[in-house]
Amino acid sequence: MEKEIKFHNLRMTALKKDRKYSLNISVDSGFVDFSVVVPLNKRDFEVIATDEWRATLLQAAMHHPFQLRRTALTADEQRKYLDIILHAPKSEVELFLTHLDHGEANGAISNMVSFAAKVEYQSLRNGFWFN
Repeated sequence: MEKEIKFHNLRMTALKKDRKYSLNISVDSGFVDFSVVVPLNKRDFEVIATDEWRATLLQAAMHHPFQLRRTALTADEQRKYLDIILHAPKSEVELFLTHLDHGEANGAISNMVSFAAKVEYQSLRNGFWFN
């Protein structure tokens, strides 16, 4: 049985097909657009299907590192992002995202979430990802 969940405002699709789960993220990198397929497990898929806010946070966090080949996430890093953003307590997610956003992402994560979800940018930059 196949199930597809599209997030048009995020340019992301979660797919369940024959007991296999994946996440397809469209990435903009300058003048080039491409897709990245991230393997999911059933638990990941269920959170993405039922918690649009965590799905939004995940897409924004994963988009930035995939924009450049040198910063693309390894399979282990992808799993870390999935485990923290989708399954960790909110306080841990906030610390993780704030660390990324204040680091090499330089505000790109909070900017993308603010734009996609129409929430206040400065609140996200200040580390309040669930308010």
